[in-house]
Amino acid sequence: MTKIWTKYLRGTVRIKVKGEDSERFLNYCLKNNIQIWEVSRTDHLVLHMYTDDALKIRVPLRNMGCTFKVIHRKGAPSLVRKMISRSGFVIGLFIFFIIVFLMSNTVWNIEIRGADPKTEHHLQKVIDEMGIQKGKLIFRLPDPREIQYLATEKMDEVTWIGVTLEGTTFHFNVVQKELPEEVETVEPRNLVAKKRAFITTTYVEQGQIKVEKNQLVHKGDLLVSGQIGKDKHMRTVAAKGKVFGETWYRSDVSVPLKSSFETYTGNKKVRHYVSIFGMNVPIWGFGKIEYKHFEEIEDVNTFRMFNWEIPLSYVKKDVLESERVIREYTAEKAVSMAKQMADEEMESYLDEEATIKSGKILHHTIDNGKVNVSMYYKVIENIVEEQPIIGGD
Repeated sequence: MTKIWTKYLRGTVRIKVKGEDSERFLNYCLKNNIQIWEVSRTDHLVLHMYTDDALKIRVPLRNMGCTFKVIHRKGAPSLVRKMISRSGFVIGLFIFFIIVFLMSNTVWNIEIRGADPKTEHHLQKVIDEMGIQKGKLIFRLPDPREIQYLATEKMDEVTWIGVTLEGTTFHFNVVQKELPEEVETVEPRNLVAKKRAFITTTYVEQGQIKVEKNQLVHKGDLLVSGQIGKDKHMRTVAAKGKVFGETWYRSDVSVPLKSSFETYTGNKKVRHYVSIFGMNVPIWGFGKIEYKHFEEIEDVNTFRMFNWEIPLSYVKKDVLESERVIREYTAEKAVSMAKQMADEEMESYLDEEATIKSGKILHHTIDNGKVNVSMYYKVIENIVEEQPIIGGD
């Protein structure tokens, strides 16, 4: 197989040699390592040789009083020669393929399914901001998975957006959130405490308040009664309101005094490749990577011809230098970091209505290279939960 490819790439010619001293030519070929094969002799010599060798024999043959004529050419050099002689046709063919290639890698249509007009308009604005528009080259746009993630993150009114690229068309399949209609509860109910707390503020829209400010309540205590009126005029309603109380939390956090982690230095090199049948051919960004530690991030853009992916793609590799950093804290700094982590953890745990009144360190210990901190928090939050009124209770 290798020999066949060598013959094709170098090219072969079949020549006819005339002259009285043609035998000397055979000796000349052997002496100068010129490969010849399929030699036949009548009143002249007929043989095969490589195209590049044929260019070397004209002067020696003339000195021997011989001439030669090319009978047949074969291989890549012959093909190139024919292409040059028909340059107009070749250039036209090349331009045609370039146009077809660009058209096959251009966005010609964007389809959005499953969205109401308002959501569709919002999604169209989002994808426009990402540069996904008709006439854009596909290999210069983000990957469909990245588009899917970014579009879903930017739209609160959807549960999921599926993005697929079929040929030159982007398809967006939208699953919208089904927001339940708010239905006013009409069943009679009380509002009771869901945890132990000191009452701070009450806001009652409907029902009878049963607690006072600074009163200590426990889980299950009645806060707002759904029974209003007296004696014969008593009736049950759906108690509605908010009761805020001071509650208490404990949070335990550990911070290592010494830790190590990988971080980027900010230095990077960019390498560009054309991938042909999975083999990367570098086109820019040559040279040895001098970074001791680094990470490669690869971005592959596959080219298309009509609706088919061709075994040709553009590959961009970002080589990011990294380094291992050793971080050490003093005991005092570790306690401060632990307090900050506990504060952030508490804020993420509480709902939007709750506020942290105060927080203090109960105690801290150092054990096995870690600082262990226990935090105590006072929180103001809504402590109500609903309790249906059953029968005459």
